[in-house]
Amino acid sequence: MKKTRRWSIFVVLAAWSLGTIACASSQPKKLQLDPLSQKFLDYVSYIIMPVEEKIFREMPPEDRGEFIRDFWARRDPDPSTPINEFRQTFYTRLAIADKAFKVGKPGWRTDRGRIYILLGPPTNVISKSMGDVPYEQNKFVKANPLETGTITERATEIWVYDNYPEYFAGPLRLVFVDYYGTGDYKLQTKLEITPFSMVSPEWDPPNLAKYQWIGEIAMDERRAADLAIFDYNVAAEVTSSPEGPLAQVKVDIPFARLDYKKEGEKYIYDLSVAVEIRDKEKNIITRQEEEIRDSLPWERLKSNITNQLTIHRTWSLDLPPKSHFIYISVTDKVRGKRLRKLLTVSLK
Repeated sequence: MKKTRRWSIFVVLAAWSLGTIACASSQPKKLQLDPLSQKFLDYVSYIIMPVEEKIFREMPPEDRGEFIRDFWARRDPDPSTPINEFRQTFYTRLAIADKAFKVGKPGWRTDRGRIYILLGPPTNVISKSMGDVPYEQNKFVKANPLETGTITERATEIWVYDNYPEYFAGPLRLVFVDYYGTGDYKLQTKLEITPFSMVSPEWDPPNLAKYQWIGEIAMDERRAADLAIFDYNVAAEVTSSPEGPLAQVKVDIPFARLDYKKEGEKYIYDLSVAVEIRDKEKNIITRQEEEIRDSLPWERLKSNITNQLTIHRTWSLDLPPKSHFIYISVTDKVRGKRLRKLLTVSLK
């Protein structure tokens, strides 16, 4: 009896060098990124939103340069100037933190380094070595927060921020404790430090009205900023047929991620979706494409977004022996933005 070849689909979420992950998984394991891509993600780990990291890991490596340009452009507070002030501030703080807080690991990876990058230099620092009386500058702290508890037994720093924009109960105080005498101070204050803590990004979706009503639906400005980023989900599995293996490619595009053009009382979305089988040299073996366009009344669109509905499509494509890559490309024509994702085909 002739031995049958077994085919499986592996979703590439991270690397140019390919690895092994579970077949047909909608949430496959993350693969190792190439060094330059991993370095970028490491550096921006404090300010990147989860949806941005997801997109970066899922896209073809050749598209990542454009992603990085868009990443910084989204955060540029004044696009009319030649300098991206956000990017410049970020890398300046990162360099200072790396040098100032290095303790057996890069300074920017420490808790103090993270806070310095996100919030900048504190207004004041109160320092206490083990057994010392707290040192207080400019009388910013009226009460001594180090008088009681185990915190007095270890070296401690309190960073004071007078004008932290997300904290309105007076000066913000962050307590760091060096538990093991290594110089690696751990943040003890419970406070949500988000990617938005550094500088409020200037989101620039082409349809500002959409951004505003997304915020209204989400009841959260940050959620609106997240949804302003175009994204979709892909999954794949292999099925058998008399003619050979088939790739079942599934695409789900959330209504909340799209931009819309308002005409009268309707909201129009306009998409182009393409699925391609390519060989190792990236040459196209076969391609399927579909245009998806519709108009929705406001109440239905709001319901689709509130209920997290998606536009779902499934394609079946032959997998010839030379098949190596599957490219999925979705273009939001209203936004004028294309986003590609990459899957690989491997023989077992």
